Amino acid sequence: MNIYHPENYHGKNKKNFFEGWYFKNSDSQQKYVFAVIPGVSIGDDSHSFIQIIDNDGFSKYYRFDFDDFKSSNNPFSVSIRNNYFSLKKIVLNLEDISAELFFENIKPWPVTLFKPGAMGPYGFLNFLECYHGILSFNHTVKGTVVVRGKEKDFKKGKGYIEKDWGRSFPKSWIWSASNDFENSDASFTVSIANVPFGRSYFVGFILGLYLNGKIYQFTTYNGAKIHELYIENNKISFKASRKKYHLEVEIIKGKGNILLAPKNGNMVGRINESLDSEIRIIFRKGNEIVFSGKGINAGLEVNGDILKDIKNDKKGKVFLKE
Repeated sequence: MNIYHPENYHGKNKKNFFEGWYFKNSDSQQKYVFAVIPGVSIGDDSHSFIQIIDNDGFSKYYRFDFDDFKSSNNPFSVSIRNNYFSLKKIVLNLEDISAELFFENIKPWPVTLFKPGAMGPYGFLNFLECYHGILSFNHTVKGTVVVRGKEKDFKKGKGYIEKDWGRSFPKSWIWSASNDFENSDASFTVSIANVPFGRSYFVGFILGLYLNGKIYQFTTYNGAKIHELYIENNKISFKASRKKYHLEVEIIKGKGNILLAPKNGNMVGRINESLDSEIRIIFRKGNEIVFSGKGINAGLEVNGDILKDIKNDKKGKVFLKE
């Protein structure tokens, strides 16, 4: 039944497998943001880990023995030595950062009988190289954080939670997410990736816009399409449409840091992630503008030659700008 609980640990009795939970937290003034990624690597060098990245130039990979990783379900939680993670709180006791943060009013991607989370019906397939879950678009974060001796203001911060698991990250992808939209209860996330399928592949996508209690979904499996995707220098732009709903998205890349990434279960890849990018969105229902805003402290990753993969994709649900 873990299929219906994307938050849970999926790695029991697996080989060549990785799993990582991504907790992004912004302080009360939306000035300091950090992401913490607890996870496991099962392969030639099995171990557990915690990665930290922030918008102040800091990135570090903390390695632990595999046996230091413990998990439980119903409710979900994981711990790595004296560090604890759940959908209600995290506790960090690391060399450079300590924290005790409490989460309120998480807003997950809906799980239904035929669509067990953000992967939709693809979540039932057992041969994909990577699976993706969105555990909270937006929630309140309260508690204490001390980074290299300096306390950060988390009296009323914001949080976002997602996760990935499987064998390897995709060959190519674009990923971005922000829940720091000024004066708005809004959050946006986008994943566009090469998905191996049999002897071929397709470019799949998951876009979710959380707005004032409602989640608008644009995905490969619900009839949505992405148009006019364009990447130039530090800017990514595209449009998405599904029935009467339309999105215009522009992402401005910020400074990046290095994170380790999985290949066949082993954490040997290197990717660049920014935590100070910006996402600008115009959301329409028909011709009416429902929402227009700029999200700051956005995470952003662009890896591999995603434009080439889109161009050569025969299924054609993502279209490049002419």
